[in-house]
Amino acid sequence: MNPRQRRPIRVLYVVPDLRVGGAERHVTTLLPNLDRARFEPSVICIGEEGSLFAELGAAGVPAQALHRTKHQAAAALRDLVRAMRRQRPDVVVTRGYNAEALGRIAAWCARVPKAIVWVHNCGDVEPRGRFRAVTDRILDRRTSAYFGVAQAQIRYMVEDLGYPESKIRVIYNGVDPSAFATGDDRTAAMDFGIGEQDVVVGIVAALRPEKDHATFLRAARQVADRLPSAKFLIVGDGPERGRIESLVGELGLDDRVIVAGSRPDVAALLRAMDVVVLSSYSVECFPMALLEAMAAARPAVCTSVGGIPELIVDGKTGYLVPPRDPDRLAERLLVVLADVPARKQMGAAARARVDTEFSLRMSISAAELAMEEVVDQ
Repeated sequence: MNPRQRRPIRVLYVVPDLRVGGAERHVTTLLPNLDRARFEPSVICIGEEGSLFAELGAAGVPAQALHRTKHQAAAALRDLVRAMRRQRPDVVVTRGYNAEALGRIAAWCARVPKAIVWVHNCGDVEPRGRFRAVTDRILDRRTSAYFGVAQAQIRYMVEDLGYPESKIRVIYNGVDPSAFATGDDRTAAMDFGIGEQDVVVGIVAALRPEKDHATFLRAARQVADRLPSAKFLIVGDGPERGRIESLVGELGLDDRVIVAGSRPDVAALLRAMDVVVLSSYSVECFPMALLEAMAAARPAVCTSVGGIPELIVDGKTGYLVPPRDPDRLAERLLVVLADVPARKQMGAAARARVDTEFSLRMSISAAELAMEEVVDQ
């Protein structure tokens, strides 16, 4: 009898940590929702737990953190091998730079039957070195599959990373539409001085260079000059916060821009936004923040990079603009904000697209099927 017919598949996910981020949220939404009759999920963080870690425990997913730094690779590898020998997973899934290497090496040493690399980016902020390239080539022999989250990744995975196309499978991210109300409600934003008569442009993204908040702010300056009631809400935190706040002052937007930091009430804040922006210039793949905005029936104006064109239907659920082009971004924002009925229609179309193509249930079902097929190979 096939082992999978006798017991669930043991899936061990190895990640760097579970801080706030789209790829990290993918872990904390996917694993708790796997069919427990078919899968036994668990997680190991190589570094610290991260703020999303507690969600796994609350959902009954066993998780541990090794608290190893990047300078403790040998110790981390030893810990991973020990854990894998104890847990005896059927498949190890790795996500994140150090986890992809250490997790697969540990799986090889512990004789785990299958290994999967789940890629969440469309490029590297910094080029990978020769050592990593050689390591990837060697580990490919022990890698059963490479999962992606957008068709736009395939070229990067094949040409830049050297992964065999025959091993690549795309599984779109998804969100639970029922977790996002679609009506307008300014309540969550009132503490920021946003009123009922304001029009609100929001961005939900980590404050990192590639997210290019500078382009967002330069577009905001143009929109503010045309719309005295416009306010701009930045949700997220990260290393660029100081520079972003400085630029807000330089552009004279202190009374129009709110840098809210990381927030637990994103779903409520989305209802306070009239339009959502993503202004990334690179490596944006299939952003969870955009999926959530669509689920909340928000139209979006986003840069046409990575997998974003697979999400937004230009002119129907929002608009696509070139990266690093604040003039074009401002122009499209003004079009959306000027026509309330059209804005509502775009938001409704965005929500319908999530319902029919990018729901969490659809994403989980695709992931379950893909992992079963890998284990059965």
